[in-house]
Amino acid sequence: MRSNRNITSQIFIMKYFIVLILLFINLSVLSQNLVPNSSFEELSSCPNDFENYNLLLHWSNPTNGTPCIFNSCSNGNAGVPSNIYGYQQSKDGNGYVGIALWGFNYREYIQVQLEQTLVANEKYYVSFYVNLSNLAICINQIGLYFSSNLIQENITSALNYTPQITNTNGFLADTADWQLISGTYLSNGNENYIIIGNFYDDAHTDTMKVGGTYGSFYYIDDVYVGIDTTVNINTDVQSREEEISLYPNPAKERVFIKTENSKPAEMFVYNIQGCLLHQQTFTKSTNIYLQNWPAGVYYVKIVTENGIFVRKILREGL
Repeated sequence: MRSNRNITSQIFIMKYFIVLILLFINLSVLSQNLVPNSSFEELSSCPNDFENYNLLLHWSNPTNGTPCIFNSCSNGNAGVPSNIYGYQQSKDGNGYVGIALWGFNYREYIQVQLEQTLVANEKYYVSFYVNLSNLAICINQIGLYFSSNLIQENITSALNYTPQITNTNGFLADTADWQLISGTYLSNGNENYIIIGNFYDDAHTDTMKVGGTYGSFYYIDDVYVGIDTTVNINTDVQSREEEISLYPNPAKERVFIKTENSKPAEMFVYNIQGCLLHQQTFTKSTNIYLQNWPAGVYYVKIVTENGIFVRKILREGL
């Protein structure tokens, strides 16, 4: 039998290598979601039919197609998890929507105005989840398009726009679990709306039969658009001196932070292992209380409308 000393030594070595691995992992923390009613929970009333899409708050319809709505408050063909198109639990909350994406060149889309216009030259993380209906043929061309203006076209065919976020996972054939579609987008600074759907006609859409007979129908849930806050904690990103002020550093009890920006900023504090210790939103100034934290190196990440800034701080022993 191995001695307790050997076991302790091996545990120490394992923890050491885990720390080394974590130091090379990018930290990704979701910032404010700019998509209102992102999981399709807010309704003016409970739908009694799957075609009651107009009851969904904030979201609109950019074409003459008829997107569908489903919610657990309904017991009929608009229900969750059981409805006219199959059976599926929601990814988040109690509801989701559904759209037709292939067949007879008929298309359906969903559209929403973002909480605020995107910031020019800022990188955003974008994601949403899809699930293939039990009765449908699967495709791979599902995307998201950013628009500066509200789109309203008198058509039921494919919209003639090129989506900036597209599926890269091949055929989306899962009828049991939700599949993630995600990507990053560098903004022009005038984007106010997003539209989700298939922007290709039938001839240019790849299909695969997995059980359905005709047409392609997908559920959609949990839509996200927010500043991409992925930052490598090994990189001490330097901001302009007047943008971020952090003092004293090293510190024993408290670190004060100031920005020149009058708009709210998001702050995240990590230890050297990459674990998030503290998160808050502040305007112009705040402070971090360090007295109860072990001595060592910490990373402060601050997200403002001007960029993402990472600083190391050293907490000295008392």
